[in-house]
Amino acid sequence: MTPGIVQDQRQTLAIGAHQMMGLRLLAKSLPELRAAIVAEISRNPAIEDVDHPLETPLSEEERRRAEVDAAAFASDYDDYGWGRGADEEAAEHRQAFFDNQVKVETLQDHLLAQVPLSDIAESDWPLVEVLVGDLDDKGYYKGSVGDVAAAFGRSEREVCEVLAHVMDLDPPGCGARDARECLLAQLDSIEDASMREIVRRMVDGHLDDMAHGRFATVCRSLGISRDEYVAALKALRTLDGRPGRQFPSERERIEYVNPEIRAVKRDGRWIAELDERSLPEMRFSRKFIGMLEDPSASAETKAYVRERIAAARALRDAVEKRQDTIRAIAQTVFDRQQEFFEKGFHALKPLTEIEVAAHVGCHGTTVSRTVRDKYASTPQGTVELRRFFATGVRTSSGEELSQEAALAALRGIVHAEDKSAPLSDERIAEKMKAAGYTVARRTVAKYRDKLSIPSAAVRRAK
Repeated sequence: MTPGIVQDQRQTLAIGAHQMMGLRLLAKSLPELRAAIVAEISRNPAIEDVDHPLETPLSEEERRRAEVDAAAFASDYDDYGWGRGADEEAAEHRQAFFDNQVKVETLQDHLLAQVPLSDIAESDWPLVEVLVGDLDDKGYYKGSVGDVAAAFGRSEREVCEVLAHVMDLDPPGCGARDARECLLAQLDSIEDASMREIVRRMVDGHLDDMAHGRFATVCRSLGISRDEYVAALKALRTLDGRPGRQFPSERERIEYVNPEIRAVKRDGRWIAELDERSLPEMRFSRKFIGMLEDPSASAETKAYVRERIAAARALRDAVEKRQDTIRAIAQTVFDRQQEFFEKGFHALKPLTEIEVAAHVGCHGTTVSRTVRDKYASTPQGTVELRRFFATGVRTSSGEELSQEAALAALRGIVHAEDKSAPLSDERIAEKMKAAGYTVARRTVAKYRDKLSIPSAAVRRAK
């Protein structure tokens, strides 16, 4: 056997530049999409600078008021020393003012900013962007490795390796698929090597035992003393099982949203309509395109013109594809959740992203990316599209209801309890069973956490 170079042909599934652009635009909210289109218009001479479609000429009265407001603003502007002729100190104050206008950094922003400085190969950056986009508020990866692997033409093992690199970023553990992976990714922060090994074995095989207080089982299995167990447990508590929570979640952030989808009732059916009027209009410049027919234009000039025209068409096609995808997914969701528009969240039916993906004919990650930061204007208010997805809870009668109905039942039970003797999770589970919801005690604890309802001991203390 000798080394050599061999040429062969292979068929592989790879994601192209146009597909990558489509994925990026799909993940953008309406304001972000507008900004991306405006940015492309400003730098691409193949697109004419068309007035915003929502802009209308001012009347004489509106123009007069605008001039008065502008004069008043200019006066205030000069009072602060920020107008023309301001000295160096005023300029510093102005800069300090703008420096203090802070944009809230999301977990995704924080992680992606580290990627160029990490050991992650540049060819894997688009893959990282997709993976990071599927992290929940706790920092856990909630997407499908198989779907991502298929979309990028990679193996699941390769995707998991990239995900492991994401877990090494700050905060460590983000990108884990469960608590075990998350904690194991943070073990390097424990300096004592022997203690680190004990904690690793505890996390790797005894998380459930520790959660239920079975310390004797853990000590016997690992061959450690009670004192070593206590010391290891103390070291374990220095790790963060929810590394993403140090960044504000979307529920905690105050945001002004633009509903991109509008629910309209037609012939007894709720239809998903997209707001496309607020998007900047893209028109090709005839003068710029005409340069291709100009015999005096050089080959380099024509090559540049073709490149800019191709970029403009790619953006236009990607925007149209984005709108079609959002419309198809939103309509599928609306068709499944028709009762919501009349009765509210308690009428939501169990629905998963995989079900919608199968109906639309796309990957589950496409649905996940589509519903993120997309809002719908409905009779029940402005609702984020992903809130229409709900896990199912089976009642004693065999009917399957959404989790929202079970959460509402739990909230009602806690609200009606005797405040001097709050109900335990086991008693709440019994009352929910009597109401027709068959849920376990640990499910009650999970629902309480979701509703931000403290434990019985804390409720009694209050």
